[in-house]
Amino acid sequence: MLTQLILLGSVVAAAAAAQFSYGKCEVKKSKEPGLCIHIRNCPFLDEILKVEQQTDEQRQLLSDSQCGLDNTRQTTLVERILVCCPESKRTMQAISPPAGSPPTASRSGEEPGNVLPSIGTCGTMFENRILGGLNTSLYEFPWMVLVQYTNPRNEMGFLCGGTLINSRYVLTAGHCLKSTKLDMGNWKMHRVRLGEWDTTTSPDCEVLTNKKRTCAPMHLDIEVEDQIMHEQYVPNSIDQLNDIALLRLKETVSYTESVLPICLPVAEDVRNKNYEGFAMEVAGWGVTEDGTPSSRKKKITVDVWALKECQNKYRSYQRHISGSQLCSGGKVNIDTCQGDSGGPLMIKSDVGEQQVFFVTGVVSYGPTPCGLQGWPGVYTRVGNYIDWVETKLKA
Repeated sequence: MLTQLILLGSVVAAAAAAQFSYGKCEVKKSKEPGLCIHIRNCPFLDEILKVEQQTDEQRQLLSDSQCGLDNTRQTTLVERILVCCPESKRTMQAISPPAGSPPTASRSGEEPGNVLPSIGTCGTMFENRILGGLNTSLYEFPWMVLVQYTNPRNEMGFLCGGTLINSRYVLTAGHCLKSTKLDMGNWKMHRVRLGEWDTTTSPDCEVLTNKKRTCAPMHLDIEVEDQIMHEQYVPNSIDQLNDIALLRLKETVSYTESVLPICLPVAEDVRNKNYEGFAMEVAGWGVTEDGTPSSRKKKITVDVWALKECQNKYRSYQRHISGSQLCSGGKVNIDTCQGDSGGPLMIKSDVGEQQVFFVTGVVSYGPTPCGLQGWPGVYTRVGNYIDWVETKLKA
């Protein structure tokens, strides 16, 4: 192992000064497109790394293949090495799980629909993240879903959002299945779109910091096989309690760098946490400050309110906020809005040596107009509904 570290030393030393993360890459010699991933997840290069007596050609290949270091992992140097794994030799494998954690499912998407993905398969993304601002990068939040509707005039619209939670199910809001607004417009749910970034372009592409242009695979449109609304949700209720639903897709989803599930807060300590004062993220294609839906996936950061403060705020409107709901936001022009309904409230947590995203809330409702100072948005608290979700999943 020491010999192997020395062989990679010159590249590692040069890389350590910069901040690296996952993304598209190009194999140095062959110019073949690849993905920058942990070397342990690239069998082709990992096998070479394990060879005791490497040839000069193999050593050079390892050196040329390195595309960075994952400095979020507090572990051995080899475990942090990122390599440009060629598409022709790469299988979508799960990111290495934290030490001591159970084996993870593969990224093939072949697991049955009644299985929730484990840490390492869910909640991760192969992308440089844009810190601050409203813009997202190409592969950011790959679990985001657009829900498309049709009406008798053959019009189509993305009226809600959702979150991919496994190979067959999307988490969304109950009012995305049944509401007065949908009934008035004669809107019927048609299908969901996965792997989308910009609804005006196909495929989606962006220019990286190295001036190279990279493009994502085409988005996926999959019809909805079953709509599962919480049994205690009352569509026209002012309180919107139990505003949660699942969509079962007609086809099994195969995971790629642009289509991955988010993690659910299954563990007791995560599902029961109140998160008061925590900063969380929301993403979607909802209405922006100019009153029109965004064509490109946007994101905001919002702070979670204390439950009592939120209850006091909405009491003046005779709305009852319960412990099965979360309140966050409340800054001027920074809020979820029409079209974001059903989308996720997300938190990034350290799990072992990885940073993983969990869905903590589902966008339910908020003030009108959106983004009023001092008025938080209201979200369905996902942790309260884990048992309900698990009982609804089927293979």
